[in-house]
Amino acid sequence: MINALTLSFTDFDTIFFETLNETAMNQLYPDKEPYLHDWISHFEQESPNGSVIPMDEQPYLRVIQYFEEEVSLHKALEITDTALRQHKFSSSIHAKKALLLLQTSAPELALESLDRAEWFGMSFIEVDLIRIKAYVALFDFSRAQKVVDDLRNFKLTKEQECQTFVMEAEIFRVQKDYYSMYRALKMALTIIPDNEQALKQIWLAMEMSRQYDDCLDFHHELLEKDAYQYLTWFNLGHAYYNKYEYSEAMDAFEYSYVINELFLPAYLDYIETAIHQQKFFLAINCLENARRHFDLDEEMLFKMALCHQKIKLYDKARTYFYRAKRMDTYNSDTYFHLGECYAAEQRYREAIYHFKTAIDLQPEVEEYHLGLALAYAGNQQEELATEQFELAINSAAHRNEFWAAYATWHLTKKRYEQALTVLEEAEEYTYGTDLCYLKAACLANIQKDFHPELIEGLKNEPKNKNLFFDFAPVSCQEDTKIKGMLRYYEVI
Repeated sequence: MINALTLSFTDFDTIFFETLNETAMNQLYPDKEPYLHDWISHFEQESPNGSVIPMDEQPYLRVIQYFEEEVSLHKALEITDTALRQHKFSSSIHAKKALLLLQTSAPELALESLDRAEWFGMSFIEVDLIRIKAYVALFDFSRAQKVVDDLRNFKLTKEQECQTFVMEAEIFRVQKDYYSMYRALKMALTIIPDNEQALKQIWLAMEMSRQYDDCLDFHHELLEKDAYQYLTWFNLGHAYYNKYEYSEAMDAFEYSYVINELFLPAYLDYIETAIHQQKFFLAINCLENARRHFDLDEEMLFKMALCHQKIKLYDKARTYFYRAKRMDTYNSDTYFHLGECYAAEQRYREAIYHFKTAIDLQPEVEEYHLGLALAYAGNQQEELATEQFELAINSAAHRNEFWAAYATWHLTKKRYEQALTVLEEAEEYTYGTDLCYLKAACLANIQKDFHPELIEGLKNEPKNKNLFFDFAPVSCQEDTKIKGMLRYYEVI
């Protein structure tokens, strides 16, 4: 799930650059955000001879960051070159250019810019921390590790020491050594427990290295130091989820988004876990909380619709499915679930239309054919229903529930021999107690020995016995032998 869970985070590269950008700009120009528009306008002006009007170093850095985030990396690089024509000895702008070059997959050029940043006064420690990234991009892991090891021979600040472990984790990540990556990030968080780069990566390292128990213990230790760190709670949720402790996972995700109401991944993972646990009202409540802070996108609208469908509020479910469809007209699942909503209300013509649309978009999904088969069956279009049932089971012969649906349709119509033929064919491909009960019902109706099939079902899943009694002759309800079998198998 949550790897699907959507997860949800940007990759390490983006996190790395975002953190460096934010840190640099907070130091360079902390309280000047209101002037950003003026700086952009000033930069875009031209002097009478066509050149850009000069601007100070710090506003340039903020304008570069704006274009990097809002326009494009290549445009940001162009502005960086313009800035360097005016401030060619600026170590900060050379370092910024190196970061941009790394993001545009030009590590060799980035190393040249880093050399200039060091020549013009930037601390070799700060430069080396970025150099590591360049060496990793070049797959020169030995040189990257040597820079890390060399840095640890110097007196570093806590932040710099923490960063060496974060960067070492990046070396291990690219090498797919996830256990070592996990250990490095643990060291980083031991030094600075709320380091966001490390917190945003350690859940991935934990999942890939399967260090679930250790991660649980470690994050509980982190919470003892700071119980209000939303990323710590989020990681704890992932650890619980991977241990199948879903209630605890939901609690942890909820703490995460309560602490940081604007942290969307925690909402999404809570919702995924709630749906997985069939706690649809809780999922709806979380979605309602999320919509106070975010516009519901197509995925969230789909989940809202799905939850309402599961609690049989079909009108409301359709409203959300149609809203999701307007955002993404090519999502076949949306049409499929709309079909299910209409079919549940016995509005078979509308259901057929939506199932057929889903199949047109994605014909290889066997559930869509089964849905269409059941809709045709409900609409008394038996020949078309048979065709779709056959398509469904031919695509997924291993799925006993498909065979059971096909056989159940024949049983409902009292076509016992045809149902029996379907169930006997199913035995060549799959097994399920539902098939045993249905076969027993067929045999009972054609007055053949059904007891072995009924016993097989009762031995494995006695709670599903109504699959037999729903279709068996009325006489079976009072049969003393069957009553004895029920008492025996339900007790043991």
